[in-house]
Amino acid sequence: MNLNTTKGKYSLLIKTCIILLFVVNNLTGQIIAIPSSEPTKAIIERLMMKVENEKSYHSSHQYFTRAQVLQLIKDLEGNKNLSAKDHEDIQFLVNECKESEQLTSVLYEEKSTSGNRNYLDSTRTFYSPDENDLNKTTPASEENKRPIFGLFYKDPANLIEVNQQDFYIRINPVFNFNIGSSNNNDVGSTTFKNIRGAELRGGIADRVFFYANIHETQEAYPSYINEWKSKFGAVPGAGFNKSYTPSFLKNVNGVDYLNSQGVLGFKIIDQIALQFGHGKNFIGDGYRSLFLSDDGANYFYLKLNTKLWIFDYQNIFAELNASGQRGGDELIPKKYFAAHHLSLNLTKWLNVGLFESVVFSRNNNFELQYLNPIIFYRTVEQMVGSPDNAMVGADLKIKLGNSVKLYGQILLDELQIKNIVKQNGWWGNKYGIQAGMKYFDVAGIDHLDMRLEYNLVRPYTYTHTDSSSNYTHHLQPLAHPMGANFSEFLINFRYVPIKNLIVQPHLMYAMIGEDHNGVNNGSQIQLPNTTRTMDFGIPLAQGDKAKILLGGIDVSYMLYHNLFADLTLAYRKKDSVLDEYDTKETLFSVGLRMNIAQKKYVF
Repeated sequence: MNLNTTKGKYSLLIKTCIILLFVVNNLTGQIIAIPSSEPTKAIIERLMMKVENEKSYHSSHQYFTRAQVLQLIKDLEGNKNLSAKDHEDIQFLVNECKESEQLTSVLYEEKSTSGNRNYLDSTRTFYSPDENDLNKTTPASEENKRPIFGLFYKDPANLIEVNQQDFYIRINPVFNFNIGSSNNNDVGSTTFKNIRGAELRGGIADRVFFYANIHETQEAYPSYINEWKSKFGAVPGAGFNKSYTPSFLKNVNGVDYLNSQGVLGFKIIDQIALQFGHGKNFIGDGYRSLFLSDDGANYFYLKLNTKLWIFDYQNIFAELNASGQRGGDELIPKKYFAAHHLSLNLTKWLNVGLFESVVFSRNNNFELQYLNPIIFYRTVEQMVGSPDNAMVGADLKIKLGNSVKLYGQILLDELQIKNIVKQNGWWGNKYGIQAGMKYFDVAGIDHLDMRLEYNLVRPYTYTHTDSSSNYTHHLQPLAHPMGANFSEFLINFRYVPIKNLIVQPHLMYAMIGEDHNGVNNGSQIQLPNTTRTMDFGIPLAQGDKAKILLGGIDVSYMLYHNLFADLTLAYRKKDSVLDEYDTKETLFSVGLRMNIAQKKYVF
């Protein structure tokens, strides 16, 4: 390796970052996305369906800033399709999104007729419009009449908030305390989750924005998740971890790990936003994504979002781990990821998207040619010798009225039409297909929502010749948590029968082809595809076929803003062609959580 060349590459990369940081002198507005959690994500998705003209919103990027949420609420003014529960949802979002005068004025900049603002705090930063100007779709953010010690929870959403002319900050606690039981093939065990942490977000002079959280976690899993851990050699959603045996429970073995996110956000111009940090991303409208999912571990990334007219163009550049954790003080090999996704709202009811990604390794150096945000990655891959793992895809969303959304994805890892025509089961025909429907207010029942989704991924999809180019990070799939070589059907419901009560029944049925005894049937995508079983005659779910049925119900009641009491019941059955791998497992748990999403292991 030429040391001068390496130094030159890093020097160019550093200069590029410095230039990006210097151009933020025209920044305006909060551009860091709201963390994806219940109920925020579900509420936004529901309200977007009720906007008369949805061309301004691109749901496939799952990227909604607080300013965009307030704009969404403004776009719903006077909408006659809103129910009383929708107004309750809107109040929740307004409380969640109260950030600065600039953001609050998105709702109220043209509504105050008297010219006298009713300021909500001593710094004269936040204000609400006159009562005569308010209606149910644009409520003022709520305040607590008796803050704790006069300092904490001045409003429902934030433990601590500081509001100055050129600076604001929000600090909140995070916890998830959960305990339950798992009965696997008549063998009982205790499960638990103990997450403590904090999150903060803020902004400086409406120019620089930041978000960070840290979660200290101890957790003991049901048997099927331990089976997944053995299959992939990692803890789902985590990086470095260690064994943990709680002192308060006997004969229970779990894991202990630290998770954190940290993101800096800048708006270069009104149409281009920049994020720089450590976290996850999701692309798609489905429960799953065949492009990029947020089920795995956090990673370091740089993201550009360009929104103009009917286009929303997203570029992601990331550094990934090429393997899992090693011994202490030993560097994990690196690999790199670049992706872009173009979302186009062709009409108010039709959205199409184009996706491309590449995973590669350069002796811990980034291939600078992939920094080009508008080039076709396949041409770069061929130009540098075609050593990398490039994929393309397309997605579609169709909105039918205010109640039904149809969506789908197709991912092409590799494909030869001649072998498709011959139907010879060539191993290199690697692709994935998703088809789904979301039905809101089923049969006219307010806040009863249903999702139907089908996913299929051929054997060896996402794989490559070695770990430096397969579609994984820290041994975990970047897309679907099952990896490849499966088909699945999902049906999920979400019902809010009364205020603050959320009931979510769910069912998954999957057909998978498992890998046992060192045979690579195409399920474990971290294995090199050079060890495949054969070149032709490869069917879907080849290998040791198994059927998985997973059903259950999650019930949550919001005791306070983002504070939930949870109850979970579930049953999972796996029926394998090899009897020794058959399992039947029942699960039960109760818990209390705040400011954190409920992690669901649906596989």
